[in-house]
Amino acid sequence: MARISETTKVEVRARLLASAARLFADRGLAATNIDDVALRAGFGKGTVYNYFPSKEALFAAVIEEGCRRAVERWESVPRGASVRADLRALAAADVAVLLEDEGFTRVLVREALAFRPETYPLVVEHLGPYLAAVEDVLTDGRRRSEVRGDVPVSELALAFVGFLTLLYVQHWGSGGAWPTFDELPDLVVTLFLDGAGGSRTPGVSA
Repeated sequence: MARISETTKVEVRARLLASAARLFADRGLAATNIDDVALRAGFGKGTVYNYFPSKEALFAAVIEEGCRRAVERWESVPRGASVRADLRALAAADVAVLLEDEGFTRVLVREALAFRPETYPLVVEHLGPYLAAVEDVLTDGRRRSEVRGDVPVSELALAFVGFLTLLYVQHWGSGGAWPTFDELPDLVVTLFLDGAGGSRTPGVSA
């Protein structure tokens, strides 16, 4: 039997991920099945299982691929002079990837907010590439005394992604009225770093 080249494996995997992302976007996680993913990609059902052990694993792989693309976009631009600039660039990269497949991101956010025990851990785990980039920025910011030192950067990174997720929900819930996707990167960074109180002059009380 002829061996499949690594290039072919990469291409097949990419087609399966693209097929799955489209079906998850159209139908949601629960209503999507492996047979339809295989059919849409032009393969037999067995091909999917050669790459992914379950539908949930396929869903997780689509999440990770989106995170990888967002991080690649961020890494393609020069790092900023501050944690604020770098976090804004990360948020903008995520928005850009969302706009390439907004339907799938809606499904991802819905699954994350549902916090079902069978899917929530998968969502958090496979956000790893993006969370790692946020942690890297926050660690650099901590060295420059721009980020508080009393909370682990892993927890701060999750909080940042949480802010981003809730602003996506607000965007969709408002029919796109507020915040717009153009406004969102600046808004999430302002809320995360400054909070509702904003900047204050030391020694001046409210």
